[in-house]
Amino acid sequence: MITDPKTQNRLYADTDTVLFSPENGKEAADRMMEILKDTPEYLQVMNHIPAHAMEDGNAEWWRSEEAASLISSLMETLESYTPEGFRFGPKSGTMNLYGYWRSEAGKDVLYHVHYTIQTGYELGKGLPPEKTEAFYREISEIFQNGGFAVRKDGEHVPATCIIKGKTRLHVHPMEISGYCEAVHIPNITRILEGNGNTFRLVRDDIFEEVYSFTEEEELEYYHNRYGKHIRKDVRKAFSHHEKGKEEILSLMASRINVATTSHLYGIGDNYPAYRFIKSAYESLVEKGEIIETTRHVGCCHIIFATLKTNSI
Repeated sequence: MITDPKTQNRLYADTDTVLFSPENGKEAADRMMEILKDTPEYLQVMNHIPAHAMEDGNAEWWRSEEAASLISSLMETLESYTPEGFRFGPKSGTMNLYGYWRSEAGKDVLYHVHYTIQTGYELGKGLPPEKTEAFYREISEIFQNGGFAVRKDGEHVPATCIIKGKTRLHVHPMEISGYCEAVHIPNITRILEGNGNTFRLVRDDIFEEVYSFTEEEELEYYHNRYGKHIRKDVRKAFSHHEKGKEEILSLMASRINVATTSHLYGIGDNYPAYRFIKSAYESLVEKGEIIETTRHVGCCHIIFATLKTNSI
């Protein structure tokens, strides 16, 4: 059982376990309402399901926009009760096994989703103009009807961006992919599973979980997690003998760097993780605890560094 520390509302659910799958609308709604039965939100939704649908999971109502809206509302409520240190969403590596999962960044997680679709598009040939126009027109219509905003990327490019909250999906005649909030995944999948007149859903995947940090939030994350001991770690990295400054700083930054929507892989000197490490390093240089030496290696000027106790 989970108790919300602010409201003291109780949720009948455990963490790090599968709670429900949105694939079966009635089962998912029943389970979510059971979890929320001691919360004020339960009273707001308990009468929204028609009596016949409460008894029959195969009722046509469960395939309606009203049912999709109810499921989405229940999921948003569960997400709002996410315990500290956890995320609400699909289990890693799955699209539809939802629960509260342990997470270093808590709620600040987006999912890199990829929907493979079939439109008749051929590599090297593309799609005839009239079919391309029909495809993008249909995608725009069905997602707008599903509560998403649609934006055209570029004046002459028909690529459409699907937007809702922090969800941003890029549309191409072979795929729809991008970063998605957990509560939007079931609705997007439902819309595409309906298959349109111009496309057919072939496969859906979640590639990875990424953090939805701004640069300031990412820096704050590093400070909160590593700030107490980062200078000690930097001293240790340069404690034995002289080492190349940039090589060591980049290595240390890569070890703590988290994937975000602005940078998935690698490390650069403009990344928050690198700037965080470099700031700690420079503070030790300013205090005279680390000594720098510049050497000429070929045509380059390389800065080597070591703890003052190791310098001669």
